[in-house]
Amino acid sequence: MSDEIYDLVLANPKFAELTANRNRFSWMLSIIVLLVYYAFVLTAAFRPDVLGLPVAGGMTLSVGLTVGVALTLFCFVMTGLYVRRANGRYDTLNRLILEEASR
Repeated sequence: MSDEIYDLVLANPKFAELTANRNRFSWMLSIIVLLVYYAFVLTAAFRPDVLGLPVAGGMTLSVGLTVGVALTLFCFVMTGLYVRRANGRYDTLNRLILEEASR
C-alpha cells in the first residue's frame, strides 16, 4: 500500500469508527472471559471442596470438571462471536475504507 493511500485511510472518519468499535468490542469480550476464568480459578483456590462435589448423587463426574469443560466451550463461543463480527461488520467497513482511499 502506498503512503498516499495509507494517509487517506488514516484520515478517513470511518477508519476511526472501525478501530474504536473493534477495540471496544474486543476489550469487552476479553474482560468477560477473564472475569469468568478468574472466578473459576478463585473458586479452585478458595473453595476446592465445591469443585470436588459430584454433579448429582451417585455420579463420579465432578462439578469442577463440568465447569472446566463449560469454561472451555464458553471461550470458543466468545471467540466465535468476535470472528462473526470481524468477518461481517469489520471486514465490510474495511473494504469500504479501502475503496474510498483507492479512488
